[in-house]
Amino acid sequence: MSDDAEELITSGEVARRLGVTPRAVSRWVARGLIRPAVTTPGGRYRFRWSEVTAQLREQQATEE
Repeated sequence: MSDDAEELITSGEVARRLGVTPRAVSRWVARGLIRPAVTTPGGRYRFRWSEVTAQLREQQATEE
């Protein structure tokens, strides 16, 4: 599946998959730890799961 065809998921779904709160996901975006694929006109974030996991792996690698 290409990146463009990958389903966009909400902050709530990212939070559910990671076992954290949606607020934690919003804080991570604000701190630049993860980047949404899209920000809606209403200010909501949409993510590609593959990008979230890659960004978190990258973040972990820089902390080690």
